[in-house]
Amino acid sequence: MATLTLIADPFPDWEAEVQSAAARDLAQGIADTAPRSCSARFLVSRGLAAPEFSSPRIRTEQLPIRANMLPIMWQSGATARPLDGEFVHALTPLMPLRARGDDDGSQTSVTIPHSLAWEAPALLGSAQARLFRSFTKRAVKHADVIMTPTHATARVLQEHYGADLPVQVMQLAPPSEFLRPADDAERRAALGLPERYALSTAAPGEHGRLEWLFDALRADPALPPIVALEGVDPGPGVRERDKEPTAPAALSVPEELQGRVIVARPRELADIGAVLSGAVLLLQPQSFLGAGYTLLGALSAAVPVLHAGHPATDELVLDAGVSADGAGAFAAEFSRLFRDPEALARLAVLACDRSRGFSWRSAGWQLWEAHANL
Repeated sequence: MATLTLIADPFPDWEAEVQSAAARDLAQGIADTAPRSCSARFLVSRGLAAPEFSSPRIRTEQLPIRANMLPIMWQSGATARPLDGEFVHALTPLMPLRARGDDDGSQTSVTIPHSLAWEAPALLGSAQARLFRSFTKRAVKHADVIMTPTHATARVLQEHYGADLPVQVMQLAPPSEFLRPADDAERRAALGLPERYALSTAAPGEHGRLEWLFDALRADPALPPIVALEGVDPGPGVRERDKEPTAPAALSVPEELQGRVIVARPRELADIGAVLSGAVLLLQPQSFLGAGYTLLGALSAAVPVLHAGHPATDELVLDAGVSADGAGAFAAEFSRLFRDPEALARLAVLACDRSRGFSWRSAGWQLWEAHANL
């Protein structure tokens, strides 16, 4: 009987909590698609709560190591020995790996969820970006399969580790917490959100481009309010001189836009699902993309996306949104969509259609197939 072990602990960056939620959903997808007599194992560090799964094909085991020690210990190949002979996958580069012989039965696959460590390392902080690149380099050297959620991220890896690097694209799905919760209206009310709004996770600065949205509001007084969701994307205040993560500084809204920009900080991941499900448009002016879970959650809620044309974003959204590569063009598209309700409605239908292409069941099936082909 084959067991596919999923590393539950994620790389310790701003997406860690969301990646942990995604790992739980992926474990269920692995179990749901497991061949006969096969199963999934959810491997979590000591001290963290072990989730309860409904499937009898998933068992949870705890490592004898705390989460904060994994990035240190797993840089050594010796720590990978307990996983010798097993099938193992990690949704992030945080995974113990070592050189092995061809006949020891081990199979390892690693997903590199984004390319920020190369495209925008300042957003992670130099120490965090170096650590991400270090674990990615180990994965490229020792893992049997490298996966990415988009072809765009795969191309970045091939630019840095060789054009002949084999990379499989495994499309992810929104964590269940990013879907519409049963109490979505109550959650939005608790956050003080209006009935109709556009949503953004943008932050100030060169990469976050929240200023693009301020410019759009100034140019068109008829635009609906924007809900700025804090803490979902990396941004100023998340890190200070590469020290441990700190609470991001509250977004500052210009005085003349007070009331037209509502800053909201989710109390838990399900709040993000509630905010996404109530939006009429997701605004993503950022010059980067993480794993893309916010986009996927928006598509699942039939929310179209106006974005700045980052290749990974464009690949996930396709015809379920519109791209604009400059502040002026972005503002113009924002205004156009809200002056043309039919166009916005058409995009909402396309967003719903596009969302059907992303599921954890499909990801689980692809993982089993990848390991079967090794």
